[in-house]
Order: sequence, then C-alpha cells, then structure tokens
Amino acid sequence: MPWLAYCTLVHVLRLGDVAIAANEFELFTDYGVQIKARSPAVQIFVIQLTGSAGYLPSQRDMRGGGYSAVVQSSRVSPAGGQVLVDQAVEAIRELWKDSAR
Repeated sequence: MPWLAYCTLVHVLRLGDVAIAANEFELFTDYGVQIKARSPAVQIFVIQLTGSAGYLPSQRDMRGGGYSAVVQSSRVSPAGGQVLVDQAVEAIRELWKDSAR
C-alpha cells in the first residue's frame, strides 16, 4: 500500500528557556527524543494528539511490529516522521536565533 501525501502543522512556542512543540500525531518515543536532543531549549515539552492524525511510528518501531506500527494504523511513514522532527527542530531553533547574539 503506498503512503498518501499528508500535510500537517507543527506549532512551536517559546516561554523563556522553555519550548513547546505541538503536533497532531501520537508520536512514538524516538521522535520526541530526537526533538528534545536537538533543541536549544533548556526544557522542551512535546505535545501530541492535538488532532486526529493517528500513530506515527519510527522505522525501528515498524520493524518491531504491533498494531500501532503497521501501515493500516498510520497515515504517515517513518520518513514523514523524520520530516516532522526536522521541521519542529528548525522552528524551535528560529525562536532561539536572536538569543545567540
């Protein structure tokens, strides 16, 4: 089954040294860990399930199987999950860009 094209929003907010990144998926742990590790924020909250996009398993989770990591339970592939991570991190870094000066 080919993956369908899907568009989603990722919202980011900065409150002092804290970042909040919200998305409509139920992210698997790998994605949240990547966002937190790559973020310049002192603390980051990854808010999920702000919509009805469903599960977003990582490649490792797809290999492991389970009902939430099969194609039928997901609208977006692990490659799309990596795009979400990259875009969230880029947006967070933009919020810190002026702080580096």
